[in-house]
Amino acid sequence: MRGDIPEGPTELILLPSLRAQRGPNGGLILTRKYMEGAAEYARHWPGPVTSLVRLDDHATTDMDHVEYMPGEGETPLELRPEDGEALARRLSDAAVVIPFLARTEGPMLDVCTRIGVPVVFVTEYSPRTERQILAAEQVAPLRRMRRKLWLWRTENIRRKMLGRAAGLQCSGTPTLENYRGLCEDTLLFFDNRVRAAEVISEQALSDKVARLRRGDPLRLVFGGRMVSMKGVLELPRIGAELKRMGVPFIFDIYGSGPLQDELQRRIAAEELQDSMTLRGVLDFQTGWVPYLREEPDIFVCCHTQGDPSSTYPEVMSCGVPIAGYGNDAFRGIVEASGSGWQVPMFDAPALAKTIAGLHQDREQIATAARRAREFAQKHVFEVTFAARTSHFIRCSRLPAMLKSLHA
Repeated sequence: MRGDIPEGPTELILLPSLRAQRGPNGGLILTRKYMEGAAEYARHWPGPVTSLVRLDDHATTDMDHVEYMPGEGETPLELRPEDGEALARRLSDAAVVIPFLARTEGPMLDVCTRIGVPVVFVTEYSPRTERQILAAEQVAPLRRMRRKLWLWRTENIRRKMLGRAAGLQCSGTPTLENYRGLCEDTLLFFDNRVRAAEVISEQALSDKVARLRRGDPLRLVFGGRMVSMKGVLELPRIGAELKRMGVPFIFDIYGSGPLQDELQRRIAAEELQDSMTLRGVLDFQTGWVPYLREEPDIFVCCHTQGDPSSTYPEVMSCGVPIAGYGNDAFRGIVEASGSGWQVPMFDAPALAKTIAGLHQDREQIATAARRAREFAQKHVFEVTFAARTSHFIRCSRLPAMLKSLHA
């Protein structure tokens, strides 16, 4: 702790929904994305920042797992106490606690209420998005009905929990619209890992637009986890429609996941191998962002639900506008930025028709690319996390002097 910090509760404690795995060397495996976010909080928070994580044997489908040994991360990792009294002792000196809004955090909220520690919840999925995610999964009808009932009960519990929270942070517009007015201090943010220095330059965007105007085949791209909720199996449908309409295009697909083999089979079945290619996984900073700045014209996004994916502002920061299914999260991005094209959910022919129209009118793409960049500049990584940390400070029980210094 720095010498200028006075006595009193000064620790920011994060309780991520993301679970860690025990690594082969005995460390904790988490995503690089999560750890970079925690480190960015620490650059703005006037005290220590600690993550209390739970263990799980099953790794997520995320593509940036890293094993962290004790003391290696920029912010400390600890195992979260499961016993209520042990958790109360660990949280007793916290200035504020940041959990995900989940019904399972009810006992933790009870503990914090009892010991006088404020809680700021973070939320991503609206009830509608959760139902859409369930609809995308292959489950038996009886199990589906039980899960729908569980989701309904969960939402009632969450809404009551928000009435006891000091603050709420909404990733994307769907949960903001759903929970508006339930918590006295609510912040909207757009999750984004692209830093200000990585946003496409004006010259690079001008070069991209000049190439676009030459009339070369459209360069389309998708990147992300190959799972049902990301709509990856919709991509060959769109490619087949573009081929049928005679639209020249090159479609690169990046990522990995359980649907990768099925996606490859469907590309082959539509005889799209000459135009659609699975490219594997790129490192975010050294591969994915530079590629987005230099190559694609349009990001094709068929997310079948309103997950407020960081993909939206990240690709926009590289001067790549998005054409996709009009889920709640993407709709919010289009309305906020004035960039992008949305069609009804699962309407692959309509999305292909939209892309065909853009092939004929490339000035639309150029205008959307510039608007995308302008929106993303306002929501880069540093700006977003500074605003989120300021909100934590406002909702915390930090000493009054520190609050005034960081107001």
